[in-house]
Amino acid sequence: MNDASLRREITDLACDLIAFESTADHPSELKAAIDYVEQYARQIDGVLIRRYEVEQKPGLMVTLRDTHTPALLLNGHLDVVAARAEQYRPVVRDGRIYGRGSQDMKGACAVLMRLMKDLAAAPQPPDVGFMYVTDEEIGGFHGTSYLLEQGWRTRFFIAAEPTDLNICYAAKGMVRFDVTLHGKPAHGSRPWDGVNPILLLRDGLQALERRFPTPTEAVWATTAVPTVVRGGETLNRIPETVTLSLDIRHIPEETPDEIEAAVRACFPGATVVRNSNGGIPLLTDPNDPHLARLAASVERITGRQPAFYREHYGSDARFYSGAGIPAICFGPVGAGLHSDEEWVDIASLERLYQILYDFAGVAAREDQE
Repeated sequence: MNDASLRREITDLACDLIAFESTADHPSELKAAIDYVEQYARQIDGVLIRRYEVEQKPGLMVTLRDTHTPALLLNGHLDVVAARAEQYRPVVRDGRIYGRGSQDMKGACAVLMRLMKDLAAAPQPPDVGFMYVTDEEIGGFHGTSYLLEQGWRTRFFIAAEPTDLNICYAAKGMVRFDVTLHGKPAHGSRPWDGVNPILLLRDGLQALERRFPTPTEAVWATTAVPTVVRGGETLNRIPETVTLSLDIRHIPEETPDEIEAAVRACFPGATVVRNSNGGIPLLTDPNDPHLARLAASVERITGRQPAFYREHYGSDARFYSGAGIPAICFGPVGAGLHSDEEWVDIASLERLYQILYDFAGVAAREDQE
């Protein structure tokens, strides 16, 4: 393959994708982004294309064989978080692509597009599927999770999320709570006549800190972060209730039920409502042979062994590992995730392509043995 041509096409595809303002509140832009990928796929001989849409969240499945169970499934999301208007105008500078979604993860989606074209052109195309979704940033339930429920299975699932070409085999789950503490209203001048739920909140937060200490650096432990407090209307009146919202990121060893019990123990007498339970953890055995084969492909292409690591935020890979299917995140080098200075390294996109091309060939040979 011509390296300059490969680099140029991946860069052009990434820039085209970045130009779509594909946020959850712009369904027409989500559709336009999926249309773009579908039009590209329809120019490839021999691929099978299946389109779907759930709650205005379109998606696309492209396979190199007529199957719902490809041996390898590569996943990319085309939705992004909101940004300033200029961030949808990509800038190529100093070997990087700047713009919303460049790192997370339209650069990798461009790699997958070129990869499906070249793998389809192989004398014996490998058994690979390509999944493009548009709702990862808001939970993934109408995209990857839906497709899993519809019977899309695989032996190995890779979400091409940015990982600096290292292998992320585990990530924390997420559960959120609203905790309402009940008091007794009274005039602010006569606190003895009432029960102040703000003081109950104080005591509960101290208990919560003892149970889930706030780390001062990255650690593999469950964290419970107070994010919103609501309550009180008048400066001279003890409020009747105060509600606290908690964002809890938990390691796989602690379940949402165990965490809820701990929260209730920290806030006795409070009304505790679990308002999110969709962030199941990602957990794949780091000794799984698929990971070893991927690591070997990384070493062949880059000359180094990739790091195996655990992450603090989630991805769509969690749905497949939750179904007992080996799943990981593996993607390019970049920085500025969800920030005003998001970028992806172009050379790493090329390396990602080469690694996945090599890995797909290894998987195909093993499939024939």
